[in-house]
Amino acid sequence: MIDNIEVDIYGRNVAFLVEVTPEEFDRFYYDNVTRITDEEYQRIKKDILNKSIGGFTRLLNSGMSLVYLKNGRSDIFVPHKIFHVCNDILCRAGVHHDIDAEAWAYLIGWMTNEYYRKYWAWTDSKKENKK
Repeated sequence: MIDNIEVDIYGRNVAFLVEVTPEEFDRFYYDNVTRITDEEYQRIKKDILNKSIGGFTRLLNSGMSLVYLKNGRSDIFVPHKIFHVCNDILCRAGVHHDIDAEAWAYLIGWMTNEYYRKYWAWTDSKKENKK
């Protein structure tokens, strides 16, 4: 699955690359060549090819956040990576973490919901295509 979540209120875009092949990543790169430097492409491709890496988050020079997940259903990696993305978005927006952390709670909850909504639609479409 390759999908984007637009965080309109903060003017940010998060690209999720989930269970992608190196060839699918290459297509993503060529579709986003103005947003990903060659150096970023090389580093990300190397990490995707590394079988021991289950996921990672990258903040690209263009301001796009990229999340790679080898397993999109992971109850450990998905919220972990979403936290990193939300932390970056909110810190760059000048929102400080405090005892209530409401901005973090809302953004993490919203992004997690958006991610799983897109992920389950993608897995359902894969099942339909197999029929």
